[in-house]
Amino acid sequence: MMPAEIREITPEQATWTALVEHLQRVTMARHALVDGAAKPDTYYFGACIDKQVIGHISIRQQPIIVPASPLTDNEALPLQRDHQSLAETFVQTFAVEVDHQRQGYGRALQQAALDLTARLGCYQMRSWSSADKQANYALKLSMGFAVFPALYPMPGGQPISGAYFVKIVYETSESKNATLL
Repeated sequence: MMPAEIREITPEQATWTALVEHLQRVTMARHALVDGAAKPDTYYFGACIDKQVIGHISIRQQPIIVPASPLTDNEALPLQRDHQSLAETFVQTFAVEVDHQRQGYGRALQQAALDLTARLGCYQMRSWSSADKQANYALKLSMGFAVFPALYPMPGGQPISGAYFVKIVYETSESKNATLL
């Protein structure tokens, strides 16, 4: 079997169509795309064998926000360092097709996302995974992610159990002195 190449995929590339087809096969197109197009501020990586995408990860760059509460005068506050907001990447979608699982492609995709997160100057990479994704839990823990069990509020429905995973990728002396502003 030919090993997969991990690469960033943009809508301008011929591989974009193969990524969209993969997203449809793994039923994640509605989470990874907006009307079939790339989401703003989102990066896509694919595990590619020849001209087929057999796995992917999509991450969105965003500021780290402390939720509104009475402690913050009911305002959401960006976490800041030196008067600049700290950023993170958040994993929007991640999947490797069943026939290609347990071959290291998921780990390689996660690592590519971590590497980009660091290049973007983001402080951390964060994701959420439902409780039925035990292989993803094992992968994230083996890569040094911290875990925070949580309920995820589903739109218009019952919350589902799972966990947030966070890995610091960029730390400086200034980030140790982060404040809310």
